[in-house]
Parts: sequence; C-alpha cells; structure tokens
Amino acid sequence: MKVCIDPGHGGTQPGAAGYSGTLEKYITLAVSLKLRQILINEGFDVVMTRDTDKDVRTADEPNELQARCDVANKAKADLFVSIHCNAAADNTAHGTETWYINKDLGRSKRLAECIQTELVKQINRTNRGIKEGNYYVTRYTHMPAVLVELAFISNKEEERLLKDDKFQQKCALGIANGILAMLGKETIKGGDNLFKDVPITHWAYKDIMKLKELGVVKGDNAGYYNPNKPVTRAEVATMLSRLYDVLKREIK
Repeated sequence: MKVCIDPGHGGTQPGAAGYSGTLEKYITLAVSLKLRQILINEGFDVVMTRDTDKDVRTADEPNELQARCDVANKAKADLFVSIHCNAAADNTAHGTETWYINKDLGRSKRLAECIQTELVKQINRTNRGIKEGNYYVTRYTHMPAVLVELAFISNKEEERLLKDDKFQQKCALGIANGILAMLGKETIKGGDNLFKDVPITHWAYKDIMKLKELGVVKGDNAGYYNPNKPVTRAEVATMLSRLYDVLKREIK
C-alpha cells in the first residue's frame, strides 16, 4: 500500500500566516514528516510531494498544483493526503475539517470520514466535519484523495497548538489512524501512555510499547526510557527474566 503525502504550500508559497506570523508551510511540512515516519513504521510505502521547504513545480510542469498531482499519479499511489492549516478573517474561527470530492464511488468520502474521526479523537478540537469541495489536488489525482485542514492558524490558541511538537505528533497519529481505519486495520495507541522520550514517530515505538504493556521493559522514575542508551548485561538479564514470567503465565 502506497500513500502520497502532500504538505501544503512551501517554497515561494508560504500559505496562510498565523495570528503571530507563523507560516502554514512550516506546520504542514512538520506534520507530514511525522506522518511519513508513522506510516513507514506501519509498513506503508510513502511518497511525498515535498520533504523540504520548496516549490514542487518544475520547468516541465510549471503548474504547482498539477505538479503535486503528478507526483502521486506517477508513483501510482493508492491514497493521497494533502495537509493544510485553515485560516479565516474571523480570528475566532476554529476546529478541524476534511475535504473530499465525490469521484470514486465513495472511497474518498470514506477516507475523509475515517481521517476526520481519528484526527479529532487525537487533537480534541471542534469537529467541523467532512465537506465536499472541488480542490484541484483532490480532483486531478487518480486515487482516493482528501485535503485535511488541521486547525485554524489564524486563531491565536490553535496557532499556538499547531507550533507545538506534541500536538503535531497527535495530528500525524490521527491521520495515520484514519488511514488504518479506512483499510480495516488496527489503529495505533497514542504516545501519552508510553515514555517521554519515545514519541509515536520513533521507529521502535510499537515494539517498546508492546514490551512496556507486558511489563518486560520499564522506564525511570521521571518517565524516560532512554531508547538509544546502550544496554547492560544486568538489564538484559532482567528483561529476559520478565519475559520468561510473561511466557509462563501465558502457558498456564
């Protein structure tokens, strides 16, 4: 399964400017990179329209939006997710919404429903629902496609959240879980119940979480696991002993 992630704007196109000047293009890229890592951890192939702060258009395709569609279409992606921050003249506008176009017998709509549900569940912002609209990147991609508006960068509180690394991780997790739900796969538990230094984007997140739930690994009193610290022979012996106890319980 291949997913194309499209971080909105970039390069010469900053997107919306936040209440205090935050640029949309940086937020969309940060969330997209986190989403990429989560999906890779889940075994997906991932292609991105951009993975740095740049324009996507080329000399051969000067239309920026078509260039983004071309990346997904040429890669033969199975799903397309474009990530944006909303903005409005009314700085009290707030919440999360997901857009789709009815082009594929309801598959894009289903993807929008799943992502919207799981995203709101993670970030706990006002649910503005799914909406049908004629966005270029959702119309001219050849696969189920959605455009996600994470929150309003023009809203002072939501701009603050959008700049926060943990909130960005929750956004990425919500979108990833939406994709998994659409495919009928088990969704991923959030990272708040794990360790402070093992974010959901860590490549070993699932394995560490599984071993923690079994009681095989434990962190320090401050809630840190130190995932990149060398392990001692004593620690290996302790983990093997705990694993033995788990297996013994399962056999009984």
